Amino acid sequence: MVPRTNRKPPAETSAKAAGSTGRGPSRLQADLAARILRLLKEQGAGPGHHLVELDLCEHFGVSRTPIRGALKLLADQGAVEARANRGFVLLEPVIAAPEIDPVNLQEEDDQRLAVAIAQARNVGRLAADCTQQEIMRLFDAKLPQVLRVLRRLSALGLVERKAGNGWTFLPSIDSARAQAESYAFRHALEPALLVQPTFSLDRGWLAESRAKHLAFRERPWRDVLAVEFYEMNSDFHEGLARCSGNRFMLAAVQQQIQLRRFLNYNWEYGVERVQESITEHLEILDALDAGHNERASALMRNHLTTSAHHGVMNPDHAKPS
Repeated sequence: MVPRTNRKPPAETSAKAAGSTGRGPSRLQADLAARILRLLKEQGAGPGHHLVELDLCEHFGVSRTPIRGALKLLADQGAVEARANRGFVLLEPVIAAPEIDPVNLQEEDDQRLAVAIAQARNVGRLAADCTQQEIMRLFDAKLPQVLRVLRRLSALGLVERKAGNGWTFLPSIDSARAQAESYAFRHALEPALLVQPTFSLDRGWLAESRAKHLAFRERPWRDVLAVEFYEMNSDFHEGLARCSGNRFMLAAVQQQIQLRRFLNYNWEYGVERVQESITEHLEILDALDAGHNERASALMRNHLTTSAHHGVMNPDHAKPS
């Protein structure tokens, strides 16, 4: 495509800006915009070519929401134009298309829906008992995607299929008081498990957990990573509980992880807290690796205190630690 002097930056530039400011197009939208341009180039599409939203959804295996975002991004850049009753049309032949990073579009879109469901549950927009058709309408998603996400949430113990038609979301932390009580319980429990006489450090797990944290710290943050971030956090806390050698402590930590999952999928605290949390986890792992369990226990206590403090600042939501 021949650039115009009054056009906005290409999709890749917009994606970087969005990642640094927390505003603008998502990574998925920017990636889809690049893929749409490449598809149009391969098709040899000319001016006036009609971009059919449903066809693009089926071609890329994603829902309408990110496709619409990608088309709006291309319209902002001057590549396509929105026309009344016709959707979007191509303005010029695509001569060059951006390089595309390897991204699993379906996985990104599924994580986006999981985050959206968590947000809707947290604010009461989605009832505890609902049907998959209601979820389809509320999030403008197709049945295959809704079923994929519900099955994944079911495997995590967050939702279960009802005997008849529909699904039931299982209990989770849903109030500021419950959140405060959860942190108070964890503050008493998790530092203590690091100094149990039965504590035995699994160094293979420690090396794996450290590598995951270091790799995650280098990734550009985007909202859908909240799911992956929480699961990494969960593995950290559950792994330490396993090392305690105390089955009851492990069961208690696992219960807290389960109850906190939906609130923590709804990440609202920016990349700064992500980086802080990773650093705090790594310090705890380093202390344990050096055999300084008392120091690791003190670091865990500070870590949970900091997390609870951030949570109190916004009492309607919990905060991953």
